[in-house]
Amino acid sequence: MPSLRELQDAIRRSIVDRDDLDAAAWILDGGIGPGRRLSVYRNTFASTLIRAMRLSCPAVDRLVGAEFFDASVREYVAVRPPRSSYLDEFGGDFADFLEQFPPAQSVPYLPDVARLEWAVNCSIHAPDAPVLSAAELGIVDPADHERIRFQPHPSVSLVCSRFPVDEIWRSVLAGDDAALTAVDLSSGPIWLIVQRHESGIRVDRLEATTWRFLDDLFAGCTLGNALSKYPGIDAAKILADLFVQGRCARFSLANTAVPGP
Repeated sequence: MPSLRELQDAIRRSIVDRDDLDAAAWILDGGIGPGRRLSVYRNTFASTLIRAMRLSCPAVDRLVGAEFFDASVREYVAVRPPRSSYLDEFGGDFADFLEQFPPAQSVPYLPDVARLEWAVNCSIHAPDAPVLSAAELGIVDPADHERIRFQPHPSVSLVCSRFPVDEIWRSVLAGDDAALTAVDLSSGPIWLIVQRHESGIRVDRLEATTWRFLDDLFAGCTLGNALSKYPGIDAAKILADLFVQGRCARFSLANTAVPGP
């Protein structure tokens, strides 16, 4: 008899890799052959992931239609199977997959729509966290301001695209065919910030330099280094917006942690 771990590994190979050799050897026939039994599990596995992806990427689904969407997710599952049992974590690299998926090449903005939808999905499921206030920075000596590092709120992410994917996304979800037809695909590039508010998910456009400045800050760049990269930027306004919009959860000083709320 196989150990539990051996049996689990064999079933995983059958469902994910379509390799039934080991699993079939340990399944009783019972009137239905092992291959057919394993096929039922495999189809259930794929169907569950397709449903999860349809919830995460409703605009992508509607743009290409259910048949294309289902086929693309099945191929995605085959080459990039989930690494977590938590379904909300599945699909983070679906946009990267679509970029390399030949049948999707006729819809060049599709991968970036998927990126936006993944950012929205992450924002929806992000954990709650206190927001950083400007007053909390009062403990920092002005001489140390350049050493400040900001940690973005878990629900905040940045997305950029050479296409107006925010307009496409909104038009598709609203079922507004006229608005979708009117979208000017050459009006990009655009720079977006996605965030969860009490009223729901917001997707807002930013000016390009502001987006890049925030991208550096959210990646762990110190305030001093970020300012040196973007001389002349209106940092006071950008930082004020960070606090007003609740886009940061905490801060630290380079090489020195500062307790968060």
